[in-house]
Amino acid sequence: MTTFLLATVMFLSTVGSSLAQIAPPWRHQVAPLQTSEILVGGVPLTVELAYQPADLQRGLGYRDGLAPGTGMLFLFEQPAPRSFWMKGMRFCLDIIWIQDGVIQGASESVCPDASDIEDADRPTQKSPVPVSYVLEVPAGWMAENGVTTGTPVENLPYLVKTEEQQP
Repeated sequence: MTTFLLATVMFLSTVGSSLAQIAPPWRHQVAPLQTSEILVGGVPLTVELAYQPADLQRGLGYRDGLAPGTGMLFLFEQPAPRSFWMKGMRFCLDIIWIQDGVIQGASESVCPDASDIEDADRPTQKSPVPVSYVLEVPAGWMAENGVTTGTPVENLPYLVKTEEQQP
């Protein structure tokens, strides 16, 4: 009996470690991001804050979705034209361009690209004006909440350089 139990445990641990190696590397590397509460046209939204280079690059890629009432807010130091793509995405999004506490435009119901598409051929979504914030929420969120261009966004966090980041 002891031999059977030992063999079973060894087998299960081997299978478990093999499955862990199959899982994509991001599953093991994604640390929880800091969150903040914002109001978009008076609608409360809990957003993960993406401002570190790795978080800005990965965004919501390789996730299966977002919980209701949540999104991801990308923060940049200064307004600039922004361009986003859907690499690694598994669900559709509304991409909202924000500057000066107001929605400047949006790319609504943007869906994932085909998995075999080359990066150079991926379509991009571009901000209509230079922005410091980009908000990603599940597709249809804007329509469901009556949010459009010109809608105010309150409680936006600021990205402040620390002394270590100063040139």
